[in-house]
Amino acid sequence: HILSGAAVLLMVPLLGFIFFSSDARTDSAKGYDLSASYIQVDGVKIGTKVLLAGIPVGKVTKLAFDADEFLAILTFTIRDDIRLPIDTAALIVSDGLLGGKYIKLDVGGAEDLLEPDDGFEYVQDSVIVEALLDKVVLWAAQRRLKAREKAKAQRVK
Repeated sequence: HILSGAAVLLMVPLLGFIFFSSDARTDSAKGYDLSASYIQVDGVKIGTKVLLAGIPVGKVTKLAFDADEFLAILTFTIRDDIRLPIDTAALIVSDGLLGGKYIKLDVGGAEDLLEPDDGFEYVQDSVIVEALLDKVVLWAAQRRLKAREKAKAQRVK
């Protein structure tokens, strides 16, 4: 019991140091930075994967807010061996209905390439599932109401 307790007492400070010393999600990111401005980035955080053709090619390394334009600015670190055309789109998509978010890159056809520290011109904001479900419920309620009114009108005739 003494050896087990000593091992735990030695491991806790070591794990605490590793956990609090640096952010492993961003320190290991090697490559060049690109940025994109969005209206909605719900579900995106530092470390969110950036995928190209379903393969991870980078990650989100910085979140910022532009108070003048009221936009969220994401900075991605993309692998050095991946070069993207300037008309590439950066889309925030969900991994299934209840899954997390990730950034999907849709490659364009331009011959000019994005340079380090450039920004994506074409973006798609995060879709909030709750808002989408609210719209479906309201649409269904409206259809039921119209059907009731139509049935009532036919009974009156």
